[in-house]
Amino acid sequence: MPFIDRDFINDLSQRVDIVDLINRRVPLKKAGKDYKACCPFHNEKTPSFTVAPDKQIYHCFGCGESGNAIDFVMNFDHLDFKEAVETVASESGVSVVYDQAAKPVDPRLARYRELMQKVCEFYKHQLKTSVAKGKVVNYANKKRGLTGEIAKRFELGFAPPGWNNLYNYFKDNVDAIKDLETMGLLVAKKDKKDEYYDRFRDRLMFPIHNSKGNVIAFGGRVLSNDDQPKYLNSPETPIFSKSHELYGLHHARKHSRSIDYILVVEGYMDVVALHQAGITKTVATLGTATTKEHLQILSRTTNNIIFCFDGDRAGRDAAWKALNIALPVIKSGLTVKFLFLPDGEDPDSLVKKESVKSFESRIEKSSPLSKFLFDHIKNEVEFDTIEGKTLFIDKVIEFINKVNYDIYKQQLIEGLAQLVGQSVDHIRSMLSGTTADYTPDFATDMPIDIEQIPDVDIEYYQQEYTDPDNNKHSQVLKNLMSRMMSIILNYPSLADDTIELRVRRVDNSDVLLDIIQSAQIDENISQEDLIQPFATKTKVFNRLKELCTLTPHLSEKQAKDELLSAINSIEKYQTSSQTKDSITSASTIEEQRKIMENIQKSKK
Repeated sequence: MPFIDRDFINDLSQRVDIVDLINRRVPLKKAGKDYKACCPFHNEKTPSFTVAPDKQIYHCFGCGESGNAIDFVMNFDHLDFKEAVETVASESGVSVVYDQAAKPVDPRLARYRELMQKVCEFYKHQLKTSVAKGKVVNYANKKRGLTGEIAKRFELGFAPPGWNNLYNYFKDNVDAIKDLETMGLLVAKKDKKDEYYDRFRDRLMFPIHNSKGNVIAFGGRVLSNDDQPKYLNSPETPIFSKSHELYGLHHARKHSRSIDYILVVEGYMDVVALHQAGITKTVATLGTATTKEHLQILSRTTNNIIFCFDGDRAGRDAAWKALNIALPVIKSGLTVKFLFLPDGEDPDSLVKKESVKSFESRIEKSSPLSKFLFDHIKNEVEFDTIEGKTLFIDKVIEFINKVNYDIYKQQLIEGLAQLVGQSVDHIRSMLSGTTADYTPDFATDMPIDIEQIPDVDIEYYQQEYTDPDNNKHSQVLKNLMSRMMSIILNYPSLADDTIELRVRRVDNSDVLLDIIQSAQIDENISQEDLIQPFATKTKVFNRLKELCTLTPHLSEKQAKDELLSAINSIEKYQTSSQTKDSITSASTIEEQRKIMENIQKSKK
């Protein structure tokens, strides 16, 4: 995605009609000079949500939600900042202005997405017209109970039996055939040049959408349990990575008024069936275990993540893997829970067997991560014996050490102490015996305080500026720059418009600026992709690889504080240097004194 121009963003909120934009989503009523409605962000019977057209803002006197047009679209439509800006601009008939200095986006990506939508239309058409459609309709409608409305919502389709249906549809377009191979939908025949066969055959097709609703891949389910594999996914492509995508996230955002939780289930059919039952806050992983990237994406959508697994051994093993991934990711405000279903049941079968209300009750009663952690380890040891309890403490401490969020770590320590009948101090002493205080590698040798500008000491500036040994100051700047690069490489989600704007003003920050912009274009980008553009610059590339290998063990909040501290320090240093330049460039003592007087006035 191109980088949106900062001036355009600042100006956009004043160029749109906030009343018209909000009224499309929430019916507004005129109330004096303002407009009112029941707040869409909390339940209320008396309207307390106010839109002020003269100020171009909204505010709810009930829950406190407020902001401009972009803020409203972000919250109501569940979009990130860039998506909200583009949505507001599109609905207001305003063309988005992109930063021409930003790195160009690979033009092939838009072409791939356009082609995938055409493939989606092909599969949808086959579901309606194929001579073999009978068995897929029988499976989807009669066996699984899916309605035409829900099939339309998820753009379900049909890959007919046969080896070359998709190939024959596109065979006259050589470029499309090559792109379909890149997208993994056509497979080249071995030892036969320019001959292909369809990857998906005789399957119910589930298009996989990204957060914007673009089709980026497909999943296919067999129509008979005798066929294998049961589910087949597109391979990794330039626009699709299983570890970074969640099936149904786009639909959850689109069809849920508010997202107070996200239920993570195991398969496409579970997501589709739950939507049909009215439980829309549901996503599924794509044939892979839950990843750190999945949790980071979900945590930007909701504060409550609930994993739903079968109650059998395989389901609990999968849940345990999810717990291991979740522990280091938990941050302030984020809650992770687990819901285990009765043996032999999945969400689809259970919601039909019981009722929607009963299933929602199960969601409400799901177990907190801490309970699952303690219960799981407790079942692995002989807890009623001294030896078993000792082993239990050792195992739990190992997992507590994975937590980066200090408050949550303290709560786990207190919970463990209560469970084993020990004092909190005793548990903490055992914990400290297995871990040491951490100082980030990239923060070593960093001065805590950058020199402050004295009030009116002209000799200080002259002496510092004329000092021939400026190696110390050069090293300070290098350390600060390395510090910022390391944080962004290890925590790319921290890169935002404000950080980018401040870094632009820093001298010699081209490499860091490129990294920040890459992180903003793709919020799920890997470290390898962040540094790849510098592969031809051997010295820079090797240094970035060193910074990538650091393991800072910071929470996201701690990392952000480190980043802002580094930016503040380098800005102060740069301001100090500019002031020295101004003073030493003055031709007379009187000019120098005037410059200092201006500095003093600006401080007041």
